[in-house]
Amino acid sequence: MSAVGSTETYSARVCGSPEFIGYAAFDAGLVDVDPTGDRASFRWTQGEEAGQAASLKDIETRHGQQLRANLGIRHIDELTALGSTVVTDIAASLPHDLESGGLRRQAGLSYREVRDSALKDMYGLFDDDPRLGPSLQSQLFLYAGLGALAALPVSLSELLTDPYGFRVAAATAFQGMDALGELRAAGAIDAQSDKLRDKFAMRLANSLASHGPALISTMLAPSYPLSKSLKNPALLDSLRTPSGFTRVPQTPLNVVGACASSSIAFSEVAPQMVLDYPGYRRPQIVLWTAADAATRPHWQILDAFGSGALMTRGKLDALNASRAAGEHRAVSDCLAPFDVDANGTVVGEGGSGVLVTTLDFALRNFLDISSIIVGWGQSGEAGGKAHFAGVGFGGENALLHALDIAWRAHGYGVADFQYLVAHATGTRTNSKTDLTTAANALAAAAERQGRKAPLPKITVGTPKAVGDGHTMGETGLKGTAQAIQYLLGQRAVGVPTLRHRDPDLSDVAENFVLDAAPVIGNRDGGAICATQGFGGYNGAIALRGANADAFSRYSPDRNVLAAYLERWPELRKEREQRERSLRLRRGSTLELALKHRWRGAE
Repeated sequence: MSAVGSTETYSARVCGSPEFIGYAAFDAGLVDVDPTGDRASFRWTQGEEAGQAASLKDIETRHGQQLRANLGIRHIDELTALGSTVVTDIAASLPHDLESGGLRRQAGLSYREVRDSALKDMYGLFDDDPRLGPSLQSQLFLYAGLGALAALPVSLSELLTDPYGFRVAAATAFQGMDALGELRAAGAIDAQSDKLRDKFAMRLANSLASHGPALISTMLAPSYPLSKSLKNPALLDSLRTPSGFTRVPQTPLNVVGACASSSIAFSEVAPQMVLDYPGYRRPQIVLWTAADAATRPHWQILDAFGSGALMTRGKLDALNASRAAGEHRAVSDCLAPFDVDANGTVVGEGGSGVLVTTLDFALRNFLDISSIIVGWGQSGEAGGKAHFAGVGFGGENALLHALDIAWRAHGYGVADFQYLVAHATGTRTNSKTDLTTAANALAAAAERQGRKAPLPKITVGTPKAVGDGHTMGETGLKGTAQAIQYLLGQRAVGVPTLRHRDPDLSDVAENFVLDAAPVIGNRDGGAICATQGFGGYNGAIALRGANADAFSRYSPDRNVLAAYLERWPELRKEREQRERSLRLRRGSTLELALKHRWRGAE
């Protein structure tokens, strides 16, 4: 979920599908979707026409202008009204009413829905009072993280009878600032009369950066209400296992590493899945998730960035002043990486989630494999210290490390990667350091691999230019999602806001293909994602397409591989249908939690 909307809305926007406006209307709660046919069909949800068919033409005529004005990169009316007292009125916050109750409605996580479910003992954590219920950032973690479980053909509890084999690897750049806005200054209230202070556990939990990932684990873990287990300790006996380990998931891994947070989170959890140590219990399935809700509360982070780093109305007006009407930039495309118009970034909000496991586990359990991660890396930038914005020197180490693993452990050379999902924040400085860092890493990798021939050009894409803006700690995982789309053979994002390549990119741009059109995917290709962050946080991921030839590199059990390949087309089709159906069904987040959780004493 992001400023553009949910997964289907975002994908339709990347591909230029006419169904984009229908999916946007679904995100806004105006229509419901039947995804079972070859093409989605829509039905009105409100008024006298509720339940009746809604054509794309009718949706466009009635709501198209309003829907487009309320999604993606846009002027924020609340900020526009404040005039020159704010640094900018441009942001990419969640669309429609998703930040003010719509996301909870979409997820099915209202107080009453949780109270009436099998998770009723957790109802206190889902109070409808915004001071006590989950923060917007936590809601994004739940929607995106639990949504990733739709990929599984059976419940998580069937795949892993012992919850201790499961772990959440989570990332965020901020601490859930919307929740912090609900905290009260000392002396601001009458402690004797304030009943809400009795809810200290919820108030405190909702202000923690770790709350969203912890909620995911808690909703999936066996349920044992504290009040009941204290009165009846025998309940806890059912948590015991023959191994001696208690039936609970591993603790969430929470990573805060500026804009490279999600890339670094993966770099931390990946070795845990493939390396052995006596007595160590490796996680068998990892839910890799990230979320940031940086514009809340009161748009304060925009002021922290300042007008120099951000795209502003003044900059946009100045760009358009001397241009013909047909050459004007709209606010929706004002984040323009690699373009001469790259005059600032736009702060965005978003949440993503994907499941990661080992090849052997996926083959044996018939999980549809969308791609293979063949390398990862991170680095703490040493140069550019005065800038402190992740654009100095040394950042190429992260990508070089990822390419080194791909070469030494998997046999993929530097020329086996054709698609780069760039960090691309929308400033001219970052545009150049983005490409320079990638070019330096590719050249160093080629030298280490003994390659003499010139490297083929790599095609560049960036989700930020679609209208999501810069989603901070979540941005690396969203980039990985586009890499996966590419490796599934589907259309992935290019640089849609590109018009006139920035001449300051000079010769370094000749190593890359920069184009506005979507990128045609390659099931036998490779993709790399590189992220940079304030303070010198850098992360990188390298992926390759999943196919029979790729699997054979790892010498899996022949019988297991043969059985998997026979069923694979069916597994792929079923996964795609299952994911799409759940994404377009309201209340699916709670539904997924109830399906995949490990049962307790009940």
